[in-house]
Amino acid sequence: MIDWEREQSILRILLRQKALTTEQAREVYQDGMREDLSALEMGVQRGYFTHEQLREATGGEADDVASLRDRDIDPQVANIIEPSVGRRLRAFPVAIRQDVIEVAMSDPDNVTAIDEIRRQTGYRVQPLRVADPEIAWAMDTFWSSAEIIDLDERVAARAEGLSEGVDKIADLSDAPAVVQLASTLITQGVKNGASDIHVETEREGLRIRYRIDGVLGPPNRLPGTIKDALLSRLKIMAGMDIGESRRPQDGRFTTQAAGRRIDVRAALRPTAYGENIVMRLLDKNRLYITFEQLGMSSPLQQQMEALLKASRGLINIVGGTGSGKSTTLYSALHYLRGASLNIETVEDPIEYQLEGINQSFSRPDIGVGFAEHVKAMMRQDPDVVMVGEARDSVTVEAAFQAALTGHLVLTSMHANDAPAAVTRMLQMGVEPYLVSSGLRAVLAQRLARRVCPDCKVSRKVEEVLGEAPALLKRLTEHRISVVAAGTGCERCRGTGFLGRIGLFELMRMTPKLKEMVLGDVDEQAMRHAAVSEGMVQLSQDAMAKLRSGMVGVEALLSLYADLSTEYGDEAIDFVGR
Repeated sequence: MIDWEREQSILRILLRQKALTTEQAREVYQDGMREDLSALEMGVQRGYFTHEQLREATGGEADDVASLRDRDIDPQVANIIEPSVGRRLRAFPVAIRQDVIEVAMSDPDNVTAIDEIRRQTGYRVQPLRVADPEIAWAMDTFWSSAEIIDLDERVAARAEGLSEGVDKIADLSDAPAVVQLASTLITQGVKNGASDIHVETEREGLRIRYRIDGVLGPPNRLPGTIKDALLSRLKIMAGMDIGESRRPQDGRFTTQAAGRRIDVRAALRPTAYGENIVMRLLDKNRLYITFEQLGMSSPLQQQMEALLKASRGLINIVGGTGSGKSTTLYSALHYLRGASLNIETVEDPIEYQLEGINQSFSRPDIGVGFAEHVKAMMRQDPDVVMVGEARDSVTVEAAFQAALTGHLVLTSMHANDAPAAVTRMLQMGVEPYLVSSGLRAVLAQRLARRVCPDCKVSRKVEEVLGEAPALLKRLTEHRISVVAAGTGCERCRGTGFLGRIGLFELMRMTPKLKEMVLGDVDEQAMRHAAVSEGMVQLSQDAMAKLRSGMVGVEALLSLYADLSTEYGDEAIDFVGR
């Protein structure tokens, strides 16, 4: 079927380009409508314009591009289109080749948008078909209004030669060598995929450690001659008071490193030998992770998307510290923000700033905590409310009240698994009727290291689980005789692991579970009931990912160790069912 509205738009563009006259455009359009043939092809056949002119008007056939994140995008090219125009058209410039500009578009068939970009830039447009989350990432990375601290890599690369006894630490902290050293620490962290950089003071100097894939790596040591200078430089970058060394301080800054926009959250604490700084690297790459990229199976993705389409109820994301709860919350918010919704959040702190979402942060020091923000948000006509963390009964009750008054509420909590989250809320003093009526689902998660695909090999189960006979027996029952393991290579820095993947269990509150909440039920009974109602446990998800070669036996051993600590040896009965 011919899209006559599109054909009409292209004919208008050809008219503006003087490729044909008004009479010719009217003629081919009317003849095409009457004969049910393409007016554009008819115009080419009659010699009014050429296929080359037609391709220039429409941008040609779009190339499919899976991701923009591995591309080396020049910031000058990125800003050749006004950000306000690009956001309106959902278009982002990627590269320039001679007289052609490559533009990532979620709708590359929008010839009106292509024409507007061509007129604004003066280049012929080659559209790239790119998923909207990738375009959103690029826009938030390159079109951010936040002040960017430049990590200058052009200055001297050596830190030696800085002498002791310098009168003004602030002057030394701006010395080219120290600026370069601070830049190198952060850039290396980003390139290696670190989540945190630890700068720790020792008796003789500094110890630098990177947390990569949840594990702190071996230390790198720096001499004491640059200790004060480097710490002062990092404090200045984070907006801290360099004259204060007795109190803990928090700060943050935004920078561009390894071609990506990085938000850095810094926390300083005085210790016996000086000050320690831990810098959390908040990479925008992690912000636009889809549920599939998090590691959710297709059935789980579908269930999560169905839950997020509900107009009311509370969804609780639970897990330990560093289990990826915030990443899952932001992925859910990004999934929701494409719809016409008013989304309000309260966080502590705001880790990522999302366009189109009204974000605020908790300030308990002035009496404006999570609960107070939730009450205030109810007067802002919200559709979706996100409470960063449910830390106390007052906050949890406020979240449930919002859920029961026609709002979708997302929050997180520290709990080992989904049933434990329900019992914890009850133990906090939340009324059972609130939990039963308002709770829609609990998603429990943890992170497991992914086996490096470049050095992955198969190993017999007996070789790796010889000292864990209970798990060995369980894998044998599942007919798993070989498992994946990484031997170590340059890409994974010799660790055998590359990145992390989520392990999940989703407990939807069925009528049976809601009824159990109202009674005097223990955690084990709720767990059994949830499994009978269709819940796939963390251990089952881990077993599936072990079978597929995504993770090694370490993930299952770690999960079993935690379950055994929490529930005793009987936890093995739950592993891999």
